[in-house]
Amino acid sequence: MPVELIKNPLKVCKVLINGQVMINILYEADMEGKPMHSMDISANLSQAIEIPGAKAKMKEFVNAVVQHVECSIINSRKLNMRVIMDLDCRVEELFDLELASDIRGLSDIQILREPCKMKQVVSYNKDIYNINEQLVVLPEKPAVQKILKTDFKAVLKEDKITDGKVELSGVLGINVLYVAMDEENSINFLEFEVPFNQYIEVPAAERNMDCVTEVSPGQFYLDVVENEEGEKKLLTVEAVINVNTKVYKEAEEEAVVDAYSPSNVIEIGKEMIKMNEFVGKGRSNTVIKESISIRHGDPEIESVCYVNAIPVINETKIFDDKVMVEGVLETDAIYMSSFSGEPMCSLREQIPFRHFVDIAGLKLGMQCLTKCNIESLSFSPMNSQMIELRVVISISADAYRQTDKKLVNRVEEVDGITVDQSRIPAVTIYLVQKGDTLWSIAKRYNTTVDALVKLNNIENPSKVTQGMQIMILKNVRAGKAK
Repeated sequence: MPVELIKNPLKVCKVLINGQVMINILYEADMEGKPMHSMDISANLSQAIEIPGAKAKMKEFVNAVVQHVECSIINSRKLNMRVIMDLDCRVEELFDLELASDIRGLSDIQILREPCKMKQVVSYNKDIYNINEQLVVLPEKPAVQKILKTDFKAVLKEDKITDGKVELSGVLGINVLYVAMDEENSINFLEFEVPFNQYIEVPAAERNMDCVTEVSPGQFYLDVVENEEGEKKLLTVEAVINVNTKVYKEAEEEAVVDAYSPSNVIEIGKEMIKMNEFVGKGRSNTVIKESISIRHGDPEIESVCYVNAIPVINETKIFDDKVMVEGVLETDAIYMSSFSGEPMCSLREQIPFRHFVDIAGLKLGMQCLTKCNIESLSFSPMNSQMIELRVVISISADAYRQTDKKLVNRVEEVDGITVDQSRIPAVTIYLVQKGDTLWSIAKRYNTTVDALVKLNNIENPSKVTQGMQIMILKNVRAGKAK
């Protein structure tokens, strides 16, 4: 039975992350009018993260969030950059777990079975989705002379299972900052949303199953072309969206958790199984309406060119049926000022947020994986000092619980040794203690649950109360445990 399992950590292994940090830098040129320019650079990223129990060929998931960026000028041709990132990494192992459901070979073997409920992993799929679109610059916007900056994000709106497939729907958000082809070489901002609908073939999927899906942006390419009027007002977009999805189904199997023989000595081997079981998921949006203000002495705002926002989760707290997410919205704004000596200015501010996401079945002690994305962002100047923001943050959370099961994996009869019945009293009156069960009492006194039930007229074998008197007879006939 395929399950998600975390084994006892025997040693600390590392996950090695190699990649690139793509940095877009906007700067004012040291020339008349101080026109704005941009440049794109990349820096290699190599980081090892220690994860107890990680092994080769496990499936890894990495989420990178830029926390802070610092930039200082060394000279007119050289900059110094410092980027602080959060790297969240987890690994998962999928394998077949064999559960013992019966023991054969001894006539009087007593077997205790317990149901093992779990959400079984039916399928794990990775896929990519290619988007090719041509976007049109609105008539009221000037033509494009030069692209300064592009932002690209993928937001999953819904994932649902139908027979044989997982259907996805979401939006590709594209923000473009550019220099216009007009007399003032003005700075303009464009915002586009491209809806996407995709399905992933999962032959074993059925409508009553659950799924968890993650989408992330991949490669992105944007080019400017002329329209029929010869104006550069068409944007050709080629984008790749990475998709990871897992499909679960409810499963329940009975497994042997204990066994004994009233007349023979047997050795039992047990294995502790630690599993991370998927509980459920939740998605919710929160709307932040705030204003950010320039600092004292900064040039006043004439017009707003661009605003970027990154949500950073600082803390999650788990309650019954919901998780609380606290974080900050890192905002960066670029605006035009009326001060000729400093026509382009920037403004940075942090906005705290808190939001609850409902997840049915979530309990204290469980684990929750949370993720934030900006679904939409709009801005406008309130006055010469303040910019008003409206940001929609999409928060997703997946809940897991760790279950520990000690299961029987080996039973051997000890040859030539039997239970010494001569040392057992003919009649024993046992006073039930806290934590006792009929099974534990029967095992201790080399009898059976059936025998105790019949002798003591017990109506509910699964419920015995502290202080209850249980009569136990020697040499009772062994019966099969219920």
